[in-house]
Amino acid sequence: MDAKIGLALGGGSARGLVHIFALEVFDKLGIRPAAIAGTSAGAIIGAIYASGKSAEEIRNQIDSRFALKGSTSSRSLDGRKLMKIARLMDLDFSGVGLIRGKKISCLLDEMINAEDFRDLRIPLTVVATDFWNSSEVVIREGPLVPAVKASMSVPGVFSPVCHVERLLVDGACVNPVPWDRLEDCDVRIGINVLGSPYSENQRKSPRATKMVVSSFEIMQRRILSLKTRYDPPDLLLSPPLEDLGIFYFRRVESLYKQCEPMVGRLREFLGDFVK
Repeated sequence: MDAKIGLALGGGSARGLVHIFALEVFDKLGIRPAAIAGTSAGAIIGAIYASGKSAEEIRNQIDSRFALKGSTSSRSLDGRKLMKIARLMDLDFSGVGLIRGKKISCLLDEMINAEDFRDLRIPLTVVATDFWNSSEVVIREGPLVPAVKASMSVPGVFSPVCHVERLLVDGACVNPVPWDRLEDCDVRIGINVLGSPYSENQRKSPRATKMVVSSFEIMQRRILSLKTRYDPPDLLLSPPLEDLGIFYFRRVESLYKQCEPMVGRLREFLGDFVK
């Protein structure tokens, strides 16, 4: 009997593009994940892939929408590229978040070839967090885009999402890389895109936004450390992603380069499952 391989994709905003490289390995080897579990950016990429698009199609779609191919520095991020990103930022003046996320929901509708979980070609689990009772919310059925949007709603950045009769925020608050939600899988692979902590030469007084985001990442790293100790996946890939913040879309080529060792290790691991 063929082994059922489950893939867990973690959160990290722009660093979530790393998941595309992992999916490209699956595609090139002709291996289809038996199930995918995603948190935040991992929920986005996981939903697009599970809806039937190949990793190459996802990469091309993102490159074409944001014109980021070949961008390596802030100088190369010209006005037109900035406008493409800025169009997604519908500001929220209610005080519950900086961005409402309605425009992002429209973008997700366009990119995901499914409206409901039952329409997906690969079973998908999306993880979010119940704001009021601090519990993990595991979503496997119903409308797809609201679940994904809830999973990526970083507290203080995106407005929370009312879904499944709960007020939901980013799933990374409770489960940054949800390999434990890959039920009925023989092999569990986790992709952690939090990256390395800031290096010594970066340790100067941060601005308020960076302080909030970095504190959120400290919490996620601690959760991952405990999960790995008590319930490790069969393979956990954690590329360094040095000097790459969660909003650094402009440094996409640096992101690609730092993932080469991860891609090689994943290819070697999956090679044992190729017929």
